[in-house]
Amino acid sequence: MLSRGEMPSVMYGFPYVDTLKVLEKFGPGATFYGFGTQEELDDLERRCENGEKYLSLFCEFPGNPLLKSPDLKRIRSIADKYEIAVVVDETIGNFLNIHVLPYADVVVSSLTKVFSGDSNVMGGTMILNPQSRYYAGLKKTLETEYEDNQFEEDSMYLERNSRDFVDRIQRINHNAGVIADVLRAHPCVKQVNYPKYSETKHHYDTCKLPDGGYGGLLSATFHSMEDAQIFYDHLDTHKGPSLGTNFTLSSPFVILAHYNELDWAAQFGCEASLIRFSVGLEDTDALKKVFEFALAAILEKNSQR
Repeated sequence: MLSRGEMPSVMYGFPYVDTLKVLEKFGPGATFYGFGTQEELDDLERRCENGEKYLSLFCEFPGNPLLKSPDLKRIRSIADKYEIAVVVDETIGNFLNIHVLPYADVVVSSLTKVFSGDSNVMGGTMILNPQSRYYAGLKKTLETEYEDNQFEEDSMYLERNSRDFVDRIQRINHNAGVIADVLRAHPCVKQVNYPKYSETKHHYDTCKLPDGGYGGLLSATFHSMEDAQIFYDHLDTHKGPSLGTNFTLSSPFVILAHYNELDWAAQFGCEASLIRFSVGLEDTDALKKVFEFALAAILEKNSQR
């Protein structure tokens, strides 16, 4: 806003909870397209044709926790036509798997997550696209507004932790794909959300690097809350709300993030039974057994009813 003036923004796709709340609370507000569909982009185009002005469009690639990938090519086309800055959060995909900068004016990513992996430091990054029409204005604003208050030892730990980033991503991509297949094959699992198996896979593949994979984050829903609870209670992984850790981390994401708005979240596909998994570096066969044991517990409990 300092660079371009006050205008509302667009939040496209169902995002991590804080992103939408910040856009709604600060500044002139935001139009929320929570399904991330082509029809919603049609609606955005109609609004723009009718004279509505937008500062920026925010999206995640892919989204958290549904792992849907937005159509960045079409978003870029709309943004160019109607002068909307595009901000893409690529934390979940990460820049070793995907390359989204050609479609964005600004790319943001959390360095706290898989870039570090060790869960002992926090950081983030923002990249301005030098080819963007907004580059000069944004850079000038940052030169006067940005404060470098990064703690020196945090920078040291980020650099140290990132030295094996390439190797870790390859292993995490592989493990996550295996776990996605285990979950997809089980009758007690209602839906598995993972970029490789999403209806938006073709959008992800547009940005996927030749040696890239589909990332380490996935989620699953179950046919009942009771099944989800049995599975979660028998799942022998670390439990917590973060992601990108070197160890597998599981959480009842919707319960944690949207406890006071469960019906609202459900209308966008974020059901209360959703469990999110950030897959780590464990031995693949050992990790499979952990998930298979938890899935088997559902069938065992159901057989006793």
